[in-house]
Amino acid sequence: MDASAVRPSARQVAWQRQELTAFVHFGPNTFTDLEWGTGLDDPTAFAPSALDCSQWVSTLVSAGFKSVILTAKHHDGFCLWPSKFLEHSVAASYGRDVVGELSAACQDAGLGFGVYLSPADLYQEKAPGGYYGNGSPAVPSRVGEFEYVVDDYNRFYLNQLHELLTSYGPISEVWLDGANPTSSAQSYAFDDWFDLIRRLAPDATIAVGGPDVRWVGNEDGFARETEWSVVPFADGAMVAEQTARDVAGPEQLAKADELRWYPAEVDVSIRPGWFYHAAEDDAVKQVPELLDIYRRSVGRNAVLLLNIPPDRRGLFADPDVAALTAFGAAVREYYDADLVLPATINVVDLRENIEQGQQISSFAVDALLDGSWQEIATGTTIGHRRLLVVPPVAPTDVRVRVLSARAEAEVELSVHFDPTIG
Repeated sequence: MDASAVRPSARQVAWQRQELTAFVHFGPNTFTDLEWGTGLDDPTAFAPSALDCSQWVSTLVSAGFKSVILTAKHHDGFCLWPSKFLEHSVAASYGRDVVGELSAACQDAGLGFGVYLSPADLYQEKAPGGYYGNGSPAVPSRVGEFEYVVDDYNRFYLNQLHELLTSYGPISEVWLDGANPTSSAQSYAFDDWFDLIRRLAPDATIAVGGPDVRWVGNEDGFARETEWSVVPFADGAMVAEQTARDVAGPEQLAKADELRWYPAEVDVSIRPGWFYHAAEDDAVKQVPELLDIYRRSVGRNAVLLLNIPPDRRGLFADPDVAALTAFGAAVREYYDADLVLPATINVVDLRENIEQGQQISSFAVDALLDGSWQEIATGTTIGHRRLLVVPPVAPTDVRVRVLSARAEAEVELSVHFDPTIG
């Protein structure tokens, strides 16, 4: 197997180039002050007083985000759209279609729109006649225009996927959470789920448990110092755990029977929790921390998935809007333009063309200071983008030396100064 020959799909390239994606956790938990609902929550608890998805979208666009993923159904099983496959949804309480309103706002603004549909479902586990873990047999089942052999819950899940993908497109990403607070045994027909998504939304990436994008392994906002997109598999599963310190090093590669392009997504919340809690209004991450997360996610060959939870009005709260606005302005000012040397710099920005694979495994950066080249940094992988913090210097030139690589690769270099770096 030749790791240098592995290439991303067009959908994976487009996904990686977004760099910034927003997560929106919204539902009954927003009103019950919980992080994980019980599955028995009263649907009338969901009652935003001033829902305005266009406010979310305009805030995200101004901050530089390229798409947004909404928790259409979290683990509690409540649906933010009026699904015809159950009553436990906005149709039983609020009456407005949150999924539809956000999809329309995204289309108007040119923002990508994705959906989170939790595989785990506490409502279907606990409600009378619920499907989750009910022990039903797999039988031929019609899902829209397609047929699958599945049990009750997988048929229900496929029907909801079909509903979302045909009613609210275009869909840019489908997010499958691996967390599971249920106590019943329920198998998931992943291959059938993926097949349906590919048929109905061929450009959508299937993330976190899906074939296109993997979870980085933490929810703290950082990728690994060495983050390969070419990942070894054996018997259809990653050789290493997603949380391992190294998922694609020589030891893992030696155990592989297959190599896949499987890049990392870094999910983290702008607040301590994933859903809105008024008590956390003073704990919103500010620009220095958000930029540090940006350098250690986008700047380590990953995509940043930053969660911003709407409040009980159905709006992004003022502290979150202020932080996002300042963050977007800082990224544009400090990272979008290449400084003209001589100038003081403290960040080196390196990029590979990932359409030609990921090849660099070690490199060094030199600065021309007082007429002589001095090494100021070293690193391992680059990938789509590497943002490397260096000691503040004022060189007349900067160069990168590739020390080892899987194959020949061109590296694009630019330099920046970020005054928030301590």
